Order: sequence, then C-alpha cells, then structure tokens
Amino acid sequence: MRKTMRNIIRITSIATTIALIPISATSSALTLPEQRTGDLDPLGTSRSNEERSSGLSAEANSAERSSPGSLVSITWSVKNEGGDHVDFNWPQGTSYMYNNSTSYSGVTIINEGTKYHPLMDSNGECLCSGNTSLEMKNSLNPGEKVAYWSMFSVPSDVDTITLEIPGFDPIEDIPIS
Repeated sequence: MRKTMRNIIRITSIATTIALIPISATSSALTLPEQRTGDLDPLGTSRSNEERSSGLSAEANSAERSSPGSLVSITWSVKNEGGDHVDFNWPQGTSYMYNNSTSYSGVTIINEGTKYHPLMDSNGECLCSGNTSLEMKNSLNPGEKVAYWSMFSVPSDVDTITLEIPGFDPIEDIPIS
C-alpha cells in the first residue's frame, strides 16, 4: 500500500511538472532537436574557450517564457566546424546531483549576477536534453549542427539572460520572448 501511494504521488508530480511546461516548449524545444536545426536562427554565438570544445561553436537559438509564468525554455545548438568527429558529452553540472549523468545539466543562465540551473523533475533528472529527450545526440560529425534544450524557472520580470555552456564563452543579452 505504501509503495503504491508513493508511485501515485510520483506520477502526480511528473504530470504536474509536464503540465507546467509551456506549450511553445512542448511544440518546439522538446521535439527531436536534431531535426530542427535548419529552422533555428541565432540570437547570439560563441566560440570555444577550452581545448575539449576546440573546433566547435555554440548558438543561443530561442528563449521562450510560459504565459503566464516563470518557466523559460532555452534552445541552444552546437556546431562542429572542424574536420573530425567530436563527442559532445561533457557539459554535466556539478552544483546539483541530477540523476542523469548524461544530461546537459551544466548549461546555466545568468541575469544580474543570479545564476539559474536547469529544473529538476521529481525523479531528480534534469529538465534538459538528455534522459528527457526522445533521442539523445551526443556526437557531432564534421559540419553537423545539433540543437539541445534546457528548462529554467526565472522570475517574470527578467527579460534578457546570458547563456553559459561549459567549454564556450558566455552568450550575452539573449531576449526572452
């Protein structure tokens, strides 16, 4: 009986979390990002600042807020501009103990000195590309660009953010729509 009740509470928590995800994020950021790169416009770009990301570039593609609400879905992408295959599996976060070690939980946003980490679901997993994606793409062939996403809770009065992707310079002044 006790185990059944915990499962009901867990399912209710997951359903509540999913219900709170903005429609725009559900229709765009949570779909297969690899198939969406052709229609992504850059809001800002960044170059590698570490050897492990050498030959890669990053873009911020969208920052969409739930209406009304504090949930912000960020779509960002990485492009392999080099001539070799690259594994892109290292931007895990170390600030929080997310259950999914292959997630992109290390991607954060900043506004006026406040750093925001991706949301965590009731199972302790990052609401970002990784376990919650339908298909995980963590390697890039030469010339390939792959889109990823991250979900944050940001106060409603915040209208621009800086995106920090480990291995890249920050992408500043990204407007939230």
